[in-house]
Amino acid sequence: MDKKAIWTMDINTYIEIVELAQAHGKKQGENLQEEFEEVLSRKQNQIKFLGVTDQDKDLLIGNLRENGVKIMDLDEIERQNKLK
Repeated sequence: MDKKAIWTMDINTYIEIVELAQAHGKKQGENLQEEFEEVLSRKQNQIKFLGVTDQDKDLLIGNLRENGVKIMDLDEIERQNKLK
């Protein structure tokens, strides 16, 4: 199984990455690795590396929530908004 890196950042940094991807012509759902690395090079103190995992995002978030961690999943919020 692939190891996945886990990073943490504030919402403004995430928005900056998304806006940069949009400026590069990327559509929703496309890989943001290039933009992430570009922003990371400028804001190393605002994006923190937490570690690696074998779990996919949904399993990881579920396990963290079971242990009492409050976490916001932007994809989940978007799915809920589409159901309204």
